[in-house]
Amino acid sequence: MKRDRKNPLNNRILKAFILQVVLISGTAISGIYLAEFAIQELLIDSALEREADYFWARRAIEASTPAPNTNTLIGYLFDTSDIAIPSEFSDLGMGIHAISTPVGRSVVHVSENLDSKLFLVFDANSVTEAASYFGLFPLVLMLIVLYSSAWFAYGITRRAVSPVIKLARSVRGIELDKPGTKRFVDVYESSPVDAEIETLATALQHLLMRVEQSIERERTFTREASHELRSPLTVIRMASDNLIKRSDLQSSSLILIERIQRAAKDMEELTEILLLLAREYEEVLTKEDVLVNDVVRDELNRCRVIYGTKDLEITMHETERLVIRASERAIAIVCGNLLRNACLYTEHGEVSVTVAEDYILISDSGQGMTSQGVDNAFNADYNPANAQGNGIGLSLVKRITDRFGWTIAVESEHRKGTQIKLFFPATEIIDIQA
Repeated sequence: MKRDRKNPLNNRILKAFILQVVLISGTAISGIYLAEFAIQELLIDSALEREADYFWARRAIEASTPAPNTNTLIGYLFDTSDIAIPSEFSDLGMGIHAISTPVGRSVVHVSENLDSKLFLVFDANSVTEAASYFGLFPLVLMLIVLYSSAWFAYGITRRAVSPVIKLARSVRGIELDKPGTKRFVDVYESSPVDAEIETLATALQHLLMRVEQSIERERTFTREASHELRSPLTVIRMASDNLIKRSDLQSSSLILIERIQRAAKDMEELTEILLLLAREYEEVLTKEDVLVNDVVRDELNRCRVIYGTKDLEITMHETERLVIRASERAIAIVCGNLLRNACLYTEHGEVSVTVAEDYILISDSGQGMTSQGVDNAFNADYNPANAQGNGIGLSLVKRITDRFGWTIAVESEHRKGTQIKLFFPATEIIDIQA
């Protein structure tokens, strides 16, 4: 069941209190009406019927028995053919009737015996007064007690859950990338709380300390490993460059040296990506206004140099000048990796890049991917049968795009080509005049 997670705990407690008040009020009002109905139906009606039966029984014994006449009950006896019956009684049939008179509400019981008709009129105003005195006032007192106790319980509950709410707000404000923001001790240091809340806050504090230490170890390793790998990679690249310039090498040796150069370039690129991620975590990356068109054009020129021996037509289409606020090197690494993959897996045909208003579209007519390949394209553990690279670059590219909030989408058909679209969020796009 899906729950509303935007509803604060305090609001839910308040809603529960309001619901309780509404239910109590509804029950009380219903009780008043039920009490009045019970008095009317069970007491007054039955009393009038008994009074009428008693009168007719007495009259059968003594014909001169007068009609009842008390403070709340008045009887009127008429002959059935008497034209002097009051107009308010003339249309009443046998049984119980409620009528309104100039002096208030009344309940009339009509009965007939032989040639006489008896009208028993009961003053219902006295019933209302009795219900008010004996029902309404105690009910009001009961409601005051219930509302007071409910409000008192609401206050106790709110104070009891306030540390939980404060702890939740602290958790919501955590930023794992910023050290020093992971502290929960003040939740129970500022005011006394239950032992359970203190235990929970302490456990979260220890957990986040371990998470921060793990993140810091990862950053340190990434940073130091990236720097340490640069030196041997530079030696490998320089040595291979010097070897390939020698004229006494056989063709088989040249092929091996070219493989070494490509592997060294791949490792240099991966090292640069790792270093970029480490710097981004440490928030030392410089963000600036970057014209994406120029970055893509530079990466395309590098692809033309690397894959110039292939039967490829590498083109660029610019429908807009796309300027975003980001790291230029991050954009170059992402675009360069995607473009080199497109050229690597396309033996002949076309590789094209389109720069639009808020995205970059890279299309090729190469080998394409199966549906499984599309689903696992950015998974470092996935190694397709036709893989020609090390399979790590794209997973790191996905990490970069996720880290910067960019969205990457892949559409591909086996043996017909691939399209990769890189979207940039509107918050990063800068509107400038060409």
